[in-house]
Amino acid sequence: MRITNKGNLPDALVRAVENDPYTSGHSDITVTTLIGPVQIHYLRRKHEQDLEEDAIDRIWSLLGQAVHTILERAEQLGLTEKRLYMPVGKWNLSGQFDRLVFTPEGILQDYKVTSTWTSLGPKPEWEAQLNVLAHLCRHNGYDVSKLEIVAIYRDWSRAQAMRSPDYPQQMVRVVTIPVWTADVAHHYIEQRVDLHQQAILLEQVQPCSNEDRWYRGEEWAVTKAGRKSALRCLATYEEAKTWATENGHLKPDGTALAGISLVHRPGKNVRCESYCSVSRFCPQWAGLQNP
Repeated sequence: MRITNKGNLPDALVRAVENDPYTSGHSDITVTTLIGPVQIHYLRRKHEQDLEEDAIDRIWSLLGQAVHTILERAEQLGLTEKRLYMPVGKWNLSGQFDRLVFTPEGILQDYKVTSTWTSLGPKPEWEAQLNVLAHLCRHNGYDVSKLEIVAIYRDWSRAQAMRSPDYPQQMVRVVTIPVWTADVAHHYIEQRVDLHQQAILLEQVQPCSNEDRWYRGEEWAVTKAGRKSALRCLATYEEAKTWATENGHLKPDGTALAGISLVHRPGKNVRCESYCSVSRFCPQWAGLQNP
């Protein structure tokens, strides 16, 4: 992949992005790729020489690497940044955890530099990632019985925390992740490897799901002139109309008060539109744009 610098970042930042020390080791697939969309993995491999990414889009990743470097200073209660391997059929799976703490509980921790919106609930991929890593640990002789995400909120606001008890009350939060049984983890890994193998070896590619595409369904927004955000967003026109009427923004006959509008917002495939490096090669995305 070629790194561009359309944002005209300082050379030092661009070089830091280009000199990413990450390696998948001697493996056919990593945990991160395993749990990710099959179609993205397939297209990345197929168009590897044609891919490019701007340095500015790697800044958050760069900061995440900085956190991992700092962890090396931590008191040696366990292991940090260790890559493990496990055979799955004819493929070799590898994964690297951030920190394994040797306590009676056997805590496996992963550190995430993330947004405060994730405080509403851990991402599904966090659960899959940590449970696959835990399975790798057990395969390599490390006991793991507790999983934790250490979330570092990059956009945390002290003022917002003081205003709202529902907002994260501090910049760092430890989130406990549910632990799968060994059978569930093993079945999940075999199923995911099979899907990736079908794509890479047979070109039978599983399309991206709504969740993979970060699809946001269409909605109707009740808006007010002069206000940046909507008063309320609802799934259907009828729901929006009912809410607006009940809250005094529409008259009983359906006439809107001055400045009030009901605006239709089409659904969006957020990942495809803004965050997928292979979207320009993707037949599914082309079909969604031109149904």
